[in-house]
Amino acid sequence: MASEFLLQVVTPDKIFYDDEVEMIITRTTKGDRGILKDHIPFVAGLVEGNLKIKKDGNFKEAKISGGFVTVDKEKTTILTESAQWI
Repeated sequence: MASEFLLQVVTPDKIFYDDEVEMIITRTTKGDRGILKDHIPFVAGLVEGNLKIKKDGNFKEAKISGGFVTVDKEKTTILTESAQWI
């Protein structure tokens, strides 16, 4: 089983996603960024686009409206205005 980390995707009105994941791929203002367990801590702005979430060996995709991503030892958090599964 792959190493997992906690991902939270938060919009102003709800927690869209809150679970352990293997990997995410999202588009920052500096380009696409893949995040795995034990990624170095950072904060980045996000642009509108797709968020790819890998869990149990499979990817799911959500459309997000941009926002911010923070990565630290405990979890990865995405703050966005809106998110929906595609």
